[in-house]
Amino acid sequence: MKAFVFGLGGGGDVASTYIASKYLELRNISSIIGAVTWERYVEDPLPGPICKEDLVNANPVNNIITEIYPSSYAIRKNVKVIPQLVRYIKALKIERGYSICIKEGPVAIADGIEDFSVKNNIKMIIGVDAGGDVLAKGCEESLGSPLIDFIMLSSLVELKKKGFEVILATIGSGSDGELDQEYIMQRIAEIARQDGLIDAKGIDKSMEKDLNLIFSSVVTEASKIPFDAFKGLYGEVQIRNGLRKVKVSPISSIMFFLDPEIVAKTSPLYAVIKDSTSLEDADRRLNEVGIYTEYDFEKDLYEKFGLYAKKRNISEIIKIREEGKTKLGKLKLKC
Repeated sequence: MKAFVFGLGGGGDVASTYIASKYLELRNISSIIGAVTWERYVEDPLPGPICKEDLVNANPVNNIITEIYPSSYAIRKNVKVIPQLVRYIKALKIERGYSICIKEGPVAIADGIEDFSVKNNIKMIIGVDAGGDVLAKGCEESLGSPLIDFIMLSSLVELKKKGFEVILATIGSGSDGELDQEYIMQRIAEIARQDGLIDAKGIDKSMEKDLNLIFSSVVTEASKIPFDAFKGLYGEVQIRNGLRKVKVSPISSIMFFLDPEIVAKTSPLYAVIKDSTSLEDADRRLNEVGIYTEYDFEKDLYEKFGLYAKKRNISEIIKIREEGKTKLGKLKLKC
């Protein structure tokens, strides 16, 4: 059996696909690795996802999936950007990986993944999230990046409807500093009560060598914290240049495998996103219920600072986010 395992939330989520792929090895299932290619503003100066038209030394499979290689890179506003997916496959000497473009809505994305999966005899699909934001409901004051996660959660639900074996995996509970670790444990328990918890797998000693290789190349904080927790890190740490604080404990090193349909059913955000027809439409729908997204944040940063947002100090960055949230007004979502 063959599985498509991909980083669900963009950026460094791809590093966490390693734990899922090792879990599958124990079940004699081989993995093809992919990721949503969307980098944080400190890596990519332009707002939004990296898609086939941006990629160099790459081979489009369809409008959603592009085959990439260790030599692949993106050009964004004349700036060379190396996606974390490229860094990942290069670190592990993997011949190719697969970029997922999310300019379309969940149904079109699922159709693209289905086309790719059929061509490659893939029966299982696992979307991997680092941090646990994909378990949000939408009313959490600290939530900062619901757009990518819920477009892809919605796509996973569509893929399950198509007959694939589909799993949502999340690791590093709270490791991106948006949702509290205890809150994520409560959400997993809620999902488990509805028979939505499938399995759990922690990082183990056999993974250490490869994870060291991955984290020497892939730029990520949220995906690295689980490994740091495995190595003994405990307590509160700061990430994002001091923008957020994260509680780290042994729980951080455990990956939970969940039924995406149950996750979706327990979150109002799914209902907001599921019928969206494009990235822009999904973003608009979230704005309409008072949610300021990571895409809004990137667009506001770019409008204010152009290509140089990563050079601004933390107080300027915080101000942009606060102003953006204020413009949208009161939250209109019931949780």
